[in-house]
Formats: sequence, structure tokens, C-alpha cells
Amino acid sequence: MSDVARCVVETEMPKLTEFTLSLVTMSDAELLAMNQSALGHDWFTDIITFEIERTETALEAEIYLSVDRALANARRYRQAKDVEMLHLVIHGLLHLAGYDDKSTKGKKQMRARERWYLVRIRP
Repeated sequence: MSDVARCVVETEMPKLTEFTLSLVTMSDAELLAMNQSALGHDWFTDIITFEIERTETALEAEIYLSVDRALANARRYRQAKDVEMLHLVIHGLLHLAGYDDKSTKGKKQMRARERWYLVRIRP
């Protein structure tokens, strides 16, 4: 995963000279509890990304990923679990780079960028 993070960070956030990422895998129930307590959202999600600290040249962040959702997504999209986990990490990194998937336009841009990285980094 470190090669993936490095590729996305160097491409999307070239001014960063320091980058620290904590990647935490959780169950659906654990991530739901975090989604409720930290964000006030009462629904399941596959990933939550937190920016801990950012300066012009440094970023510390955390990505929390539901293994249950990743497995379900992998079955749904007929791809390997590792590819789906990679996809979710790329998704979280793109959020850190400023991409937003709340609008239809933003979602399309983000999905296109995810596919772009998956083609280049896929195991």
C-alpha cells in the first residue's frame, strides 16, 4: 500500500514533502459506530478519511476501512478483495487531495481518477 499512497500523493499533492498515513481496518459495526460518533451519520460506509494535521508541505491523515464492505464490494463488482481494498485507499487519498464525491460532477471526476490510478497501480 505504501507504493500506492506514494504514487497518489506525489501526483495529486506534489508540494508535500512529508506524508504520514495510518490505515486502520475495521468491521462494518465498528466503522458504523465511528461514522455515528465522529460524523453524525447513521449509515454503513466503506471508508472514512480524517485529515489530522496539514501544513503547506506536510500531511498526517488516517483512513478507516471496512473489511466487510470491501469484501461485499469485491463480490458485487467481481474483482479481487485486494483490488477493492486498493480502490478504497485510493478513494480516501483522493479525498485528502481535495476531491469530493457529494455532487454528480464531483463523483464522476473522482471515479475517473480512481480508475486512472487502478490501471497504473493494480497488482
